[in-house]
Amino acid sequence: MMRWKACFDGNAARSGGRMLKPMRLRDQLVPALIFGALIGCLPSLRAQTADPGAAPPNPSTAAPAARADSYSVQKGELIVAPGLRIPNGNVPWVLDTVDGKQVLVPVHHAAINGSVIEGVASKTPLHSASPIFFVHTSDRTENTGDSGRGIPTGWALLPITLDGTTRTVTRPKFSEVNGATVCAPPVLCTTAESLAEGWLRILPKTPLTPGEYALLPVQRSASTTGNLVVYDFTIDGGGPKAKDEVSAGQNLDSTKKKKRIR
Repeated sequence: MMRWKACFDGNAARSGGRMLKPMRLRDQLVPALIFGALIGCLPSLRAQTADPGAAPPNPSTAAPAARADSYSVQKGELIVAPGLRIPNGNVPWVLDTVDGKQVLVPVHHAAINGSVIEGVASKTPLHSASPIFFVHTSDRTENTGDSGRGIPTGWALLPITLDGTTRTVTRPKFSEVNGATVCAPPVLCTTAESLAEGWLRILPKTPLTPGEYALLPVQRSASTTGNLVVYDFTIDGGGPKAKDEVSAGQNLDSTKKKKRIR
């Protein structure tokens, strides 16, 4: 009511302070005067009232959605995707894509003697050419990357050479993994990200071609004979599924999983 009074008073002031007596107005002029007063007040009314026909906010200015690659640790388990959690860090795990769905696969290890890997084939089949590895280490300072390059010191990704039934892999030195030659063949270039509570996220910079590979822990030693195992896997988009893959929402008992992984 005060807003309307102020509006009408303002119109009267603009007319030189003269108010027309209602009794001298013809009946047909009254609606016109009221309409004119309303027009004069519209700017202030528009400033106070939202336009129901206005366009919705631009999505680009809204708060961004949560990143798909954001990770958290809950009750000691690493959450890597909706419904997918890593129950333990005993072995490296891989976020793989099978038939369009993301699954977690533990990477089994094989013994290595010099450069010769035990067995005629890997026990871990993967399908994605760009697998994402998750590795847990108790030595957090050693695995946080070197000079901001994001390369995990102490881990190397290499192709496995097949010669009949013999599998071999190059044994790089720690200085080679931790130095400028980290991407020099045969070591494959990787990107690494330090996650919470000692976890590392490792992925190849370029897609992997079909074949066998090894994720190799490299000790901080001048000798290359200290490694006892390698974590080997096969990249084959049309290959079989891993027998122990973990699907989204699967209730995985970490104690049983520790016993099953070899």
